[in-house]
Amino acid sequence: MSMKPSIMIQICKLTVFFLFISFSAKSVSFAEIVFEESNDDESKAFQSAMTEVNVYSERKSEVAYSDYCSSVVPESVTNSKAYTESFGAFDGYETGYYIGGNGILNPKINTISNSFSFETRYVSKTVADGVWKIEGSLMFYESYDPIPSPFHLKLHGFWSEFSGNLCMVGTGSAYSKQGNLLTPAAVFRLRNLRNSSNITTLITGTLESLSSSDGVNYFEPISVVMFPLLNYEYTFDFREFTHQFSGERDGLKNLAFNELPSRRFCSMIMGHLNEFKLQYTRDCSSGKQTCLPFVRLNGYLPHFLSFSSISRCSEVERRIRVLIEFRNTSHIGKYPSFNPSTTLIGEGTWDDRENQLFVLVCRFLDIGESWSNAHVGDCTTRLSFRFPAILSIKETSSAMGQIWTTKTANDSGYFDRTIFRSTGNHMVGVPGLKYEYTEFNRVKNLCLRKVQLLRNRGQSYPSGHSTDLKFDMLVKSSENKHGWGSADPLAIGDQLYKPYLFLMDLPGTMLERAVPARLMNVSYEVSITLQTPIDAANGVYVSYIEEKVEITAEGIYDSETGKLCMVGCRKLGSDNQVFENASVDCEIFLNFEFSPLKQNQIGGYITGSIESTRTSSDLLKFDRLEVYSAIYKTDQRKSLIWTMDHETTKVLLSNTLMCIFVGLQLYYVQNNPNILPSISLVMLVILTLGHMAPLALDYETLRSNKPHRNMVLLHNGGLIELNEVIVTVVMVVAFLLLLRLLQLTASARSRDSNRKSLLFAEEMTLIVIAFLYAAGAKFTLLVATEKRRPDVALLYSSSVESWYHSIYNDFKSYAGLILDGFLLPQILLNMFSKSKQKALSCSFYIGTTFVRLLPHAYDLYCNLNSVYYSMLQVSVSLDRCFVSAAWDVTIFWGLLLLAAIIYLQQKFDGHCILPSRLRQLESYSEEFHS
Repeated sequence: MSMKPSIMIQICKLTVFFLFISFSAKSVSFAEIVFEESNDDESKAFQSAMTEVNVYSERKSEVAYSDYCSSVVPESVTNSKAYTESFGAFDGYETGYYIGGNGILNPKINTISNSFSFETRYVSKTVADGVWKIEGSLMFYESYDPIPSPFHLKLHGFWSEFSGNLCMVGTGSAYSKQGNLLTPAAVFRLRNLRNSSNITTLITGTLESLSSSDGVNYFEPISVVMFPLLNYEYTFDFREFTHQFSGERDGLKNLAFNELPSRRFCSMIMGHLNEFKLQYTRDCSSGKQTCLPFVRLNGYLPHFLSFSSISRCSEVERRIRVLIEFRNTSHIGKYPSFNPSTTLIGEGTWDDRENQLFVLVCRFLDIGESWSNAHVGDCTTRLSFRFPAILSIKETSSAMGQIWTTKTANDSGYFDRTIFRSTGNHMVGVPGLKYEYTEFNRVKNLCLRKVQLLRNRGQSYPSGHSTDLKFDMLVKSSENKHGWGSADPLAIGDQLYKPYLFLMDLPGTMLERAVPARLMNVSYEVSITLQTPIDAANGVYVSYIEEKVEITAEGIYDSETGKLCMVGCRKLGSDNQVFENASVDCEIFLNFEFSPLKQNQIGGYITGSIESTRTSSDLLKFDRLEVYSAIYKTDQRKSLIWTMDHETTKVLLSNTLMCIFVGLQLYYVQNNPNILPSISLVMLVILTLGHMAPLALDYETLRSNKPHRNMVLLHNGGLIELNEVIVTVVMVVAFLLLLRLLQLTASARSRDSNRKSLLFAEEMTLIVIAFLYAAGAKFTLLVATEKRRPDVALLYSSSVESWYHSIYNDFKSYAGLILDGFLLPQILLNMFSKSKQKALSCSFYIGTTFVRLLPHAYDLYCNLNSVYYSMLQVSVSLDRCFVSAAWDVTIFWGLLLLAAIIYLQQKFDGHCILPSRLRQLESYSEEFHS
């Protein structure tokens, strides 16, 4: 009887075929079918597009250099086989900024990031004097569809070190606005690219399409600017400009360079030159244009100032070149944006005598719709930057500075002096930084009388350096206002609050003795967002007015009663932060009470109030705010150890059980060697790779608490490290056992008399599995792309970098889902081969299913115990879609279903799960072919 493909296999082939069609809907063949049924105009347009694609294929991505660049840099031949990756002032990898490119690049996304990269792979000298052959690539990240593929071009051309011109041609790939794959050809030209650069050097250029304006591969011209990294020559001699910074020597004490966290100038400066809030004079509120070195952003004063380094910092000279950008928002992404109309460029040097960074600043001039004629000039702006050595209730910025102009008020381009301050305290752990308490009398009058003089015996409260002193809060007032906020300790005593550093410096047994004082001076930063409901419809408020309140407070914390009593100040004015001379309301009283800590209790509660001490007739009087909060753990150190112990236990238990169950399967096949060929190789490969990945990724599962890892190790005597070694050994054993099972199965399959039919069934299994996993991957990609859209991503994230991190997490979760479905290949193999063999022992497939259920049960347990998180969670984040409780429950039932199918197949046959009618057709087909 000759072997004929069964109806079941034919059906699977058709299924796979339709899956292929559904995921290749943009293919040429499918497009041809669609256009055959469309009108003539559409058909002609399609044929035109196909012709252009065919032309591109015929030229094999080669564009003749001489046709577009011979007049810029004449073509030449190399005189040596030696090559490098850098040339002139360009490193092997450079970044720049662009505008334009409509048709391929998304103009809306460009408002978030308009950066690109230029990477050279081959640089070789030619026979022509000063001419170099260059091969490299351009990458524009913000195309219409950047997730599947950004706009990428491979280019080749020549650079002249005498003229400073670079010209390159090539082809690439990108997606159109409609999502179609394009293959554009382009010419790339740069000007002013020489062997060295200085403050006025601005490399400009264009990328132009070689297609006709009505072609599908056409895109509008792209204008670019670049700042080379290599061979930068600092331009200004600061000794000539010392007198222009003399006004900055105000006598205030600043942190000296040797007191800063990093003794290396470059790492210290770039670690703190991040983002600052601007504070203008009150004259700016009247609409004058003398507050900025340029016109306002969309008619408004920018609120933020950000810095970024654009050349290699000089450690020896303590000099740096920076871009200074004015922003309306605090959003800074992985790929920064650049707008020359609101950006300045400068050179800075550190002054050891005044302990300040002084910066000479220039402007970008002749900026229009194209950057071709842009250049740097008008270097009359000055900037100073310092780290205050003393903080107080009215000055909490760890870094601050000023920007001004040397022009007079009658000169064009004059603007008033503007102050900028850091958005938070980033100087934790600096010995020279102190906090100075200035409100002793007010605290004495309002707080000491409220402190209980008798100790609450038998009860304990968070210590002065406990992480529980930092808490989030919910607030409400009698005016129907409600909101949320946070209270962050700024200082305990005269030292800045540094709980983790404090814990790392002390052994666990000394923790309680470290803070012997009962009453401690404390300082806090309290941030609250209040919402006032408006526009009620049917008794339900549909909109709110949002108000931001920033309070700096200082007072007393009683570690034996849990009482926290403080007086505070809030800055008044536009956005509470804009105007330098804004008035300050310091008539604020804050009172909080921590609940006592109880043994084995997960957390405690915090209650309190924030109120104004002004009279009811005072315009600055505000209603009392009631505060409610909760803390996660009673002891952060114990909490971290508890978390890491449970993570370790979970992984150790899972891998130990996996060793046992795989060992039982090996024992089972040793006693029943005839069943080895019936085991799915695809299933074993998935399991083996799934256990190899954590080893290759350096055991990332147990490293989720990296910031606190050293602290836990110090207090746990190295036990965590020992546990990790044990777990790693067990993981290696599980991997080797699976590898052995895979080797035995493959060896038995190769010697089996029925190997051809089994090979065919395994191939069909692999095809179906591959398309199912591809479908899942595409769905994951679509979800990630949806989150990548700016209008969605900006709601849930503060940086572009988090979007990419989210994509990584999504695919990592999807890989875990594939491992959860490890039984699916065995089910398909049983169906295709109509197997009646009991290939898997009950202990193996049921036990391994149990192992895969453990992480989801653990997630459910953690979610159910996160009461405080659930209370504050307004909406579910898109990033939690793979770890939600509903998803865990779904996977739980899915795993049980797969195990049940295996049980039925091994008890009856591989087709037992198919409908009876389909099984009858199968039997008829076999009788007919026999």
